[in-house]
Amino acid sequence: MKSIHWLLLLCSLAGQAAPSVRVALIKTADAETRGMLAVAGGSWDKLTLVHTAVLVSHPQGELLFDAGLGTQVDAQVDADMPWWAGPFLRYQHPCPAVRQLAGRKIPRIILSHAHWDHVSGLVDFPDSEVWVTSAERQFIASGTPPTIFPSQVHTPPIKWREYSFAPQAWLGYPFSLDLFGDGSAVLVPMAGHTPGSVGLFTRLASGRSLFFVGDTIWTTQALDGAREKSWFARQLADNDRDATAGQIRQLAQMSSEMPQLQIVPAHDAAVQDKLGYYPNWVDEPPSKQPSLCPKAIP
Repeated sequence: MKSIHWLLLLCSLAGQAAPSVRVALIKTADAETRGMLAVAGGSWDKLTLVHTAVLVSHPQGELLFDAGLGTQVDAQVDADMPWWAGPFLRYQHPCPAVRQLAGRKIPRIILSHAHWDHVSGLVDFPDSEVWVTSAERQFIASGTPPTIFPSQVHTPPIKWREYSFAPQAWLGYPFSLDLFGDGSAVLVPMAGHTPGSVGLFTRLASGRSLFFVGDTIWTTQALDGAREKSWFARQLADNDRDATAGQIRQLAQMSSEMPQLQIVPAHDAAVQDKLGYYPNWVDEPPSKQPSLCPKAIP
């Protein structure tokens, strides 16, 4: 019955006037790991990861979903990364979002969650409001490395804004927040990876629907059999393993029953490379503007 409900809702949305939202992925760095570390049962083969911020543009305003790695990432890592975690959390070719946006004003940044690689760039946007749930704000206040880096969230002046969800179901989630009131960008709670993790549904003018799921999964390989991260990665990264596993099962069901919905993990290069990176917009003609980060963007 749930699959029928999801299908009916997607069909009803498709019948509405196309929203004016645009989405671009801003790659702020990349990294390499092994598949067996990113997902249980993964291979020993190398797996490319990316660190991205998602630019959402709407007639009512623009926002970033996550901030990616920022201009101060090296200093932040030197200050707060535990020695034992560093070898597993490497990055290369950093190119901060603020550099790529070249002066573009960003009124608000909504965090999928507050781990170091998603909030590093906050320092580069001192005038932006940073939206988090109350659960994530408490997690930030009490967290320590490697879950929370004080140099990223305590020292710089950040304009925190706590928000809450409405009891309005959205594609299987009982609570949601429609950011622009037209169904083009909808937040849903996804507690597990962190207490206040959230996901973002976007519906483009082309009709494509994307679901940005943060770090609930690191690769869409996890959707095959609803697989968690590796044992080590779960201990390192997931705040609540049972809740995270529940979120993964729901994503796997959605992927099976709604193949037209593109699930986008925050670090999955295989998925994001196909969508393309800023200055290109998803499902729009390629931009003639050259990349400001040739090493970071293929």
